[in-house]
Amino acid sequence: MAQHIIVGECMVEMSSRGQQLYYQTFAGDTYNTAVYFKRCNSVEEVKYLTAIGNDDISQGLLEQMQHEGLATDLTLRSPDKTLGLYMINTDEKGERSFAYWRSDSAAKQIMSLLDPASLGQPKSFFLSGISLAIVCDQDKQALLDLATTLKQQGCCIIFDPNYRPQLWQSAEHARVWTDKAYTLADIAFPGCDDHKTLYGHANLTEVQQHVAALGVHEIVIKNGEHGIQIFSQGQHCIVPAHKVTTVVDTTAAGDAFNGGYLAARFAGQNEQSAAGFAAKIAAYVIGHRGAIVDKAEMSTFIEANSL
Repeated sequence: MAQHIIVGECMVEMSSRGQQLYYQTFAGDTYNTAVYFKRCNSVEEVKYLTAIGNDDISQGLLEQMQHEGLATDLTLRSPDKTLGLYMINTDEKGERSFAYWRSDSAAKQIMSLLDPASLGQPKSFFLSGISLAIVCDQDKQALLDLATTLKQQGCCIIFDPNYRPQLWQSAEHARVWTDKAYTLADIAFPGCDDHKTLYGHANLTEVQQHVAALGVHEIVIKNGEHGIQIFSQGQHCIVPAHKVTTVVDTTAAGDAFNGGYLAARFAGQNEQSAAGFAAKIAAYVIGHRGAIVDKAEMSTFIEANSL
């Protein structure tokens, strides 16, 4: 069983159910990717590298990860912190707004709690811009140094910039670290909206040229309803977005796409087929409420669209 490590922060999610009622679950960009990767490809071992507390809500997350089939031996325990929290409200078009409480998040301590030797020799290592943003600059460098070491061992490094301005000192600060991560990545998931905000890139060509110049060989550009553009090994293909009849909640659309794409790629599919499968997974997720949709219902959909 191949080993894949995904690093980042999972938070308590409180999603509105109307009339001041909220539903509590767990979510976070890299956690969502890990869940959908594992749901779509149960053969691969997916480990979630994060830090949680020693309280009941943290234990609840640990149990939820185990329920999803994620390996939790890299889920570290902070002696004095707990989970971050966010509240989400969704409008009638499925677009969402967030409020965050994450300043005391245990995930900020990932690198100080981690013994790098415990990672072994994974087949892939996935991080996001949020994985970098939540830790101090010293730990940002330590995380990238770890990725460098793994890459030298033959590990596939995967990066999604997932730019969140409020988590960074400035756009310039974010650009420096995002570019450092790109230089290590074998596979990258840039988004046109993120690049427009972070770099001022006006179009898809500018995004592709910037990322390719940093040495990424498999570039999967997510461009919303305009589909997915893939640049790999000198080839370019376009995969249309999967049509959704009713958009219920766009939360985790990109994360679900990432998970589906990686599940397919590590099952042996080529880039175009993997993106087509991932587009179906993302479309399914945004047709349901919440970042992590019902597992039993989704399993039926995955079986019908099996890899």
